[in-house]
Amino acid sequence: MLVHYRTLVRSGVLSLTAMLLLFVTGCATEPGLDKGKFDELIRAAQELRAAIGSGKACDVPDSVLQRLVSGTAALRGKIASKAERDLLAAFANLATSAQDGLLLCRSRSQLAVLNIVPKGRINVTQELDPIVDKYDLPIESHVYAPTGARLKTISVDAIKVIWEKAAVQIRNIEVTLKYS
Repeated sequence: MLVHYRTLVRSGVLSLTAMLLLFVTGCATEPGLDKGKFDELIRAAQELRAAIGSGKACDVPDSVLQRLVSGTAALRGKIASKAERDLLAAFANLATSAQDGLLLCRSRSQLAVLNIVPKGRINVTQELDPIVDKYDLPIESHVYAPTGARLKTISVDAIKVIWEKAAVQIRNIEVTLKYS
């Protein structure tokens, strides 16, 4: 009986030691978040946040969007941890939202000058179809009386929806950076 008890204690100690080693090595192998890698992306996001906050998101320079896109592409092979992968994905999503927002901004004025599209509406082209689907934007159908052409449009308020989403993404990135 004493031999059996010693075997149980010895196997319990060995199991506990093995679990502790696995836990310690599992925690130690994942590097942290190197915020320095993201400096350029952080600056671009701050510029975008300022433009959104001022109500002039449609006037954000193309260079800000370009820095977000090229910055995320440049970091793809330099990511060392899950935290960095998650942050890079957040910046990539922000870049996509900014692209979508700017595309809608540019599209709102394309046919407005010709009075083909009703005031306060944006003509939905093939280029905008994926954005309409992605953000589940409500569509209205119109007929242009002189030609009988059918048009699909969305409200110009859709632009605000996309920029609000981008603002939320920026706040989430800032929280991640603050607490990492």
